[in-house]
Amino acid sequence: MRGVAAVFVAMRHTAFFHKLGIPGGYLAVDLFFVLSGFVIAHAYESRLAKGLSPGRFMTLRYLRLWPVYALGVALGLTAALLQAFAGRDNLTVAQVAHTAPYALAMLPGPHVKPMLYPVNSVAWSLALELLVNAAYAFVWRPMRRPWVLTGVLVLSGAALIATVVHFGKLDIGFLWRDALGGLPRVVFSFTAGLAVYRLYRRSAWRPRAPGWVVGGLLAALPILFIINLDRVVYPLVCVLLIFPAYVFVAASLPQPGPRLTRIFESLGAASYPLYALHKPLGELANLALRHVAPQALAHWAALIGAPYLLLTFGVCILVERYYDRPARQALTAATQRLGAMLRRRTAVLAVWLGVLLGRRAPEQR
Repeated sequence: MRGVAAVFVAMRHTAFFHKLGIPGGYLAVDLFFVLSGFVIAHAYESRLAKGLSPGRFMTLRYLRLWPVYALGVALGLTAALLQAFAGRDNLTVAQVAHTAPYALAMLPGPHVKPMLYPVNSVAWSLALELLVNAAYAFVWRPMRRPWVLTGVLVLSGAALIATVVHFGKLDIGFLWRDALGGLPRVVFSFTAGLAVYRLYRRSAWRPRAPGWVVGGLLAALPILFIINLDRVVYPLVCVLLIFPAYVFVAASLPQPGPRLTRIFESLGAASYPLYALHKPLGELANLALRHVAPQALAHWAALIGAPYLLLTFGVCILVERYYDRPARQALTAATQRLGAMLRRRTAVLAVWLGVLLGRRAPEQR
């Protein structure tokens, strides 16, 4: 599901597919948030119960996102500089240099463009993901109580409805003028993912269907992103009802066959690199095409788009396997060594302080 959603986000943001529209592609972000709540509870709740500290949890979450994100920033800065030199974008070289440190730290850049993240605009959802993860690290225990979880779900759902009615759309959160609108999007959908996980773990009821139905659900998912009924009611129905139900049903169905499993694993492995890299990769491809064949984008965009997307998908699988995984392992090992060193030095300092205080005590008496 993550992989299919990432493909539609990439199609929405890449110039080759602009004529297709993909009107509901932005809804994929809300599906990501639901999936995130489900997966985070599944992967980390037992570890938090066994003593994993909020600080260590957030370190793990940041390390999970940062290597691929940093690669996306590097590509985005390259694309921004090339466009600035060519005079084809509204960022100057000085503005690119100014926003670079913010981008690398996953912070909103200076207000040089309407977007919160001028270098790689999709980073707004990753920042919100970390923000809601940080909140979860401190409130996961009370959130296990059904009445607390239900209360947060109802309040955040009401806030989401009010926000969408106020802005007249759900496609918000990535611009400075509607940045606060991203908060109810992530809070409700992440909480819905937690609620789906609770229901999945505690309910004995499971849909009865063969494993291949999972593939059918996956094939039907794009329809939700293509339908364009209206900008208020339909998106809210998807986020409030359809996406949580979709995740519950998909999680409850039996394991598919080995062939489908391999396909699903590839989709899952490529999903995050595809989401984090598709925007700068698309901009670089667009720049190269304009330089080599200026008329191709206007006349052959659709024919170029399909092989480009397949190539990008393959590159993202390689990025996950040969860059992201090793980088995360190296960074995790480095943080563990650093933590161990700091603990040893703290212990030594505590011993020396104890010795000094013990020597001064008789003198004071």
